[in-house]
Parts: sequence; structure tokens; C-alpha cells
Amino acid sequence: MLDLIFGNFYRFMRRHLGSGRPMGDQPRALAAMSGLYEFNFALSSVFINIFLFRDKDDWSVVGAYNLTQYVAIVPAFFAGGYLARRFGHVLSFRLGFLFNALVFFMALLLREGAVHHPHLLGTLAGLGIGFYYLGLHSLTLDLTRSTERDHFLSYQLFLASISRILAPALAGWTIRSFKPHEASETSLLGYYLVFAVAMTLYSALAYWSFTLKASRPVGPFEPMKIVGVKGNADWDRMMWSQFILGVRNGVFWFVVPVLVYQVARNEGVVGNFSMAANLVAVVTSYVLARWAHEGNRLTGLWVSSLITCLGVCFLGFKAGILVLAAFAILNAVGVTWFQVPFGAIFFKVVEGAKEGKRRRLEYLAVREIPLLIGRLLGLGFFLFAYFRFGEVGLRAAIVTLGFSHLGVFLFLPKGKRA
Repeated sequence: MLDLIFGNFYRFMRRHLGSGRPMGDQPRALAAMSGLYEFNFALSSVFINIFLFRDKDDWSVVGAYNLTQYVAIVPAFFAGGYLARRFGHVLSFRLGFLFNALVFFMALLLREGAVHHPHLLGTLAGLGIGFYYLGLHSLTLDLTRSTERDHFLSYQLFLASISRILAPALAGWTIRSFKPHEASETSLLGYYLVFAVAMTLYSALAYWSFTLKASRPVGPFEPMKIVGVKGNADWDRMMWSQFILGVRNGVFWFVVPVLVYQVARNEGVVGNFSMAANLVAVVTSYVLARWAHEGNRLTGLWVSSLITCLGVCFLGFKAGILVLAAFAILNAVGVTWFQVPFGAIFFKVVEGAKEGKRRRLEYLAVREIPLLIGRLLGLGFFLFAYFRFGEVGLRAAIVTLGFSHLGVFLFLPKGKRA
């Protein structure tokens, strides 16, 4: 059923939306699974953070959940690489779905007590994300060629953006519809229903992943073989770029929807807010699907970065719905645009690195180390600024971190500077 739905969508895109370049069945299936994953992630990830935050407006609980999540991602990448070498790329991909399903199984089991177990939920979420993205990235390298990868990534991002449009709004409306009108009463039934749907969809994706057929890597998984290798200059520069992106993403991964909830106190508003931002991302992704190619990657990086920085400037003002909306629109355009050329550059660097064809799993896993360090540094800076200086510190930290990704341009591969 899912193959039929997404197959018809792809044919509609080729016929009516100008996406004329052909794509094989396996890459198309991979993009479709990624799109449904993004739908489910948008449906649930925003509201698991708000579920943990809403009771006492406690940033430390949300911080603990995300901190543990970031730490758990790294061992999942390494374990996923080892399993991929033994059993093929698809196993790690499938485990990502299963561990994500476990997050919501535990949230349903713990219910209101979940707020006391952010580390458990964060560990499961981090393992799910790590296994999933190790599988996704390795399958992307395995099933696509460098010359067609910009088109594949653009199509994948366009499909993911469409999938994300209604998901947070549906979740927000569901949660609000189960809340009584009396301000003194609360009901969490809407949250539990959203978590149950998320668990079911992740389980369905795990089942669907059995249709993917990928080559099995040969040889043992040996990440230490690529650490400190001489003559790997572009990879070394890419590692610094990953660190810088981690500094920003460690906070922007979760902070804006929580700020919206803090201002509005309404899950429906959070959902509508995310829906509007994702709608802007869809338009951007569609334009990129027709425009993106290897020759204009650097232009895309610069323009998208400037747009993102302009959006961050709004967060320097006191948080309000209009201020957050202005940021969300600009950020959706900038981040979506940035992802396509930077992702293509990253994959090309991996393929061109020492033994890149043979040790791509090792490169994908090792990349998570600077990302983790950056995420922990960014999140630590954010929490310190908030608890030391209050609201002013929070805004100052967000703006500072929002500009930090410009440092990526100091470390782009030399071949991309011209």
C-alpha cells in the first residue's frame, strides 16, 4: 500500500511538477521511507519535548532529554556501522525505526511519570536517530551516484517537507481536542493518542524496510583506520564543519517549538506554527529540486546562510508569536536550502577520502564525534546562559548560536571555494 501511494506521488511529480529526471525504484523507495519518517518525526518529536516541558516550564528536563539523546546517537552510529558490515546497510535503517517506536511505547507506559525519566527516553530516541541516519546515509551512497545525488537529495527533501506540513498541526489539533475548556483541568489523552500513532507508524516503516535491497559491504568495521590518516585534508576540514553545525543544531533542534508553546500555551498554535514553517520549506524544496546541481552548491550555501542569519536577528527581540513567525519563515527557507548543497558536498568528500569507497561506514560513524561535541557545547552554553542570566541570557544565547554556522565557510573543502 505504501509503495503504491508513494509511487503514484512520484509519477505525479514527474508529470506535473517538472521533476523530469528519472529515478530508480530503490532510491525512490528510500526517499519515500525517509518522507514517512519525517512525517512521523514532525508528528511526535515536537510534542515529546513539550510533554516533558509543559508541567513546570522546566528547561532542565528538556535539556536532559536532548543531552542524553545527543550522546546516544554516537554509539548507535558505531554499532550501526558494525551491524551493516555484518548484515548489510538495511539492518541499521530498520533498527532506527524500531528504537524510535520504543520511545513512544515507553512514553505510553510511563505516561505522566515520563517527566521523571528524560534520560531513558533520550537514550532510546538517540539510538533510534543514530541507527536511522547511519542506515539512510549509507543507503544513499550505495543506491545513488554522485552526478544524480543533488537531484535525489532535493527530491527527498521535497517529499520530507510535504510530509511535515500537516503532521505537527494534526498532532496539535488532536492534543487540544482532548483538553477540557476549564483552565483548572488538564487531559493528556491527546498526547497519548499522538504517541500511539507514532509508535504504529515507526513499526510499519520497519516492516516496509524489508523491501529494500542493497549491497553488503565487505571486510570488518574499523573506524580507527580513518582517524588521523595523513593526506585527508578535505575530510579533516569537513570534520570541523560538522563540529560547527553541531554547535548550532544542539539548541535549534528543539528550542523554537518550546518557545512557541511558552508564549501561546496552546498545542494547536504550536502545530499551526510548525505547519506554516514546513509549507515554506516545501516551496523552497520544490525550487531546489529544479535548480540544484553540482555547479551552484557554493552559491546555495552563501545565500541560504545569509537568509538564516537574517531570521535569527528576530530572536533577539522579546519572544512573541509575530517575532517567532518571522524567524520560522526565514529559517525554513535558509535551512532547507543549506541542507541540499552541504549534504551533496559531504557525500562527495566521503567518496573522495582515503579508502572512501571501502570505508564509507567508518566515515559516517566518525563524523558523529565532532557533531556530538558541538551539540553538547551549544546546549551547555544555552542552559548556562538561561540559568545564569534568565530571559536575556536565553535570547542572547539563541542569537549567538544562530550565527555560529557561518564558521562552516572557513572549513569547506578547498575544491569548493572557487
